Formats: sequence, C-alpha cells, structure tokens
Amino acid sequence: MHGLFGMLDNWQTIAKNLSEEYMVYVIDLRDHGKSEHTTDFNYPLLAQDIAEFLEAEWIHKSYIIGHSMGGKTALQLVKDYPELVEKLIVVDIGIKSYKGGHETILEALTSVPIDSVKTREDVDKHLFRYISEPGIRLFLMKNLTR
Repeated sequence: MHGLFGMLDNWQTIAKNLSEEYMVYVIDLRDHGKSEHTTDFNYPLLAQDIAEFLEAEWIHKSYIIGHSMGGKTALQLVKDYPELVEKLIVVDIGIKSYKGGHETILEALTSVPIDSVKTREDVDKHLFRYISEPGIRLFLMKNLTR
C-alpha cells in the first residue's frame, strides 16, 4: 500500500518483480489516486476498505506491504483483521503517533483553483508558491486527472 499523497503506481516496479512469484494486487487507498473520494478518513476505515477488498477477492491469508501511511494502514489491518494477514512488511514508518508535518502540502493542494487551471504547468506554478522542491510537486501532481 502506498503512502500519503501516493497512488498505486508508486509500487509498479516492485509489484512487477514480485508478480514473478506471487499474485500481486496494488490498490489506491481511499481518497488517493483513482479511488473513491470520501468525507471520512482514518486508519480503521482504511483497514476496513482493505479487508473488504481481500474478502471480495477471496484472499484469506495475505502478504501485505505498506509504505508510510500504507504501513500504518497495514498495522491497523493486522490489529483489526488478524485472520486476513499471514505476513506483513512495513516500510518507513513506526508504531507511534506522528504529529503534523504535512500542513503546507495540504494547504497547497486545497488552494489549487481547480476551475481556472488549464494545464499541469498552471498547477505547478501555483504549488511552487508553497513547495519549492520540484520533486515533491511532481509527485503530488501524479494524482492530477482531466
């Protein structure tokens, strides 16, 4: 599972390599990528979404890999639905509460004037006012769709 502001294709290369030996599913977590956008967002709901996906696919013992927010979601999944997970890999996140850190990014994303931007360059110029690092802006703009 991808991290905050990520999407399923963040795992594309790793998933392709793992698919040589395993059945691999990569999904967009709630409110990310092409997934459903909701008003409710928390780790128990993210874990419930994954549990429902696993049950719908008849996957009863899974190997789960989660990065950052996806790692927290994976930990919540194991806590709430231990029968669904056989092995777990958590990348780049610990079992603790993290406070803040993404306020500027959230402000930048929510301030984009969706109705008036016409191109990715317009969005990039807008985000630059908040985020100077080009790599972060490009990563965030991966979620743009027409």
